[in-house]
Amino acid sequence: MLYAVILAGGVGSRFWPKSSSANPKQFLQIFGDKSLLQTTASRVRPLIRQDCIYVVTNDRYFDKIREQLPELPPENLIIEPEARETAAGIGLAAVRLARRDPQAVMAVLPSDHFIGSEQDFRRCLSWAAEFARNHKMLVTFGIRPTEPKTGYGYIKMDRLLVNDNGRRAYHVAEFTEKPDFERALRFLQSGKYLWNSGMFVWRVQEVLHAYRRYMPEMYQQLAHLYEILGTPDEKEQFRETYGKMEKLSVDYAIMEKADNVAVIPADFAWDDVGSWRSVERFLSQDNAGNIVNGLHVGIDTSRSIIESEELLIATIGVRDLLIVQADRAILVADKERDQEIKELVRRIEKRNLNEFL
Repeated sequence: MLYAVILAGGVGSRFWPKSSSANPKQFLQIFGDKSLLQTTASRVRPLIRQDCIYVVTNDRYFDKIREQLPELPPENLIIEPEARETAAGIGLAAVRLARRDPQAVMAVLPSDHFIGSEQDFRRCLSWAAEFARNHKMLVTFGIRPTEPKTGYGYIKMDRLLVNDNGRRAYHVAEFTEKPDFERALRFLQSGKYLWNSGMFVWRVQEVLHAYRRYMPEMYQQLAHLYEILGTPDEKEQFRETYGKMEKLSVDYAIMEKADNVAVIPADFAWDDVGSWRSVERFLSQDNAGNIVNGLHVGIDTSRSIIESEELLIATIGVRDLLIVQADRAILVADKERDQEIKELVRRIEKRNLNEFL
């Protein structure tokens, strides 16, 4: 059986002030009348049964997820007692699925990505699940790069493993995290590299075997969680054990170490929606190249992103700006420097202005 595990515990600070600690990016309606989380769940429903869709999050967002995805069984919300990065969260989900179905195939999907064609996505996911079911491999999706982006991780393709009527899977030679521009340009020109999408498919027993091999201490902690599920001591011991897990991404903990990783080149448009500028390719622009959501009046204003929840934004003689009003905060930034919003949020925290976050 194929299961979906949606990761929905992040804050998405690069979308501040629209994204806040109380209302993170995955709950925002950026590309239509559904939130990114709702879109992620609806995207897999034609392929995966409703009761086989799980969401990993923290207790703070339990009610919000129940509100946005009321059709999910409450027990399918996997609650982390504290944030411990993706290795712990995915391991916890694997333990839950192993208890329910030892033969489960598990698709791990971020809750806040843009996918162009849902049909192409499901076709790719179905092929990945079939491949993972029949091979002892950890499978990831790779996106063919269109430009030398430095904000993405890259996957180098090695030998071809399978070519099934054009459905290809390659052995992964190496992962590279966020290269500089010159290196990213070489990757693009070589034709051997794909963007790392952060989406994975594997048999649950195969990924638990990888934890045992590459993260033995975390594996022992996960094995303990498996044993206490459903026992009277579960709540107390669960919090204690989970809180001791190392804070590591699954890429660093498992994927970069494993020698049985396969990548499937994806044939759909994709973006990790990591910053305000990342939405430019997918939202309509006015004649001056502005993307406007909210009330705006401008003179000689061009190539800007303008977002307002309730206030009038009025501009004169500006270009390439990012102007966002949400709640009690207003952000004005050079659009080219939107990656620095995360650092700006840190500085706001240092000023003890957390009520604006």
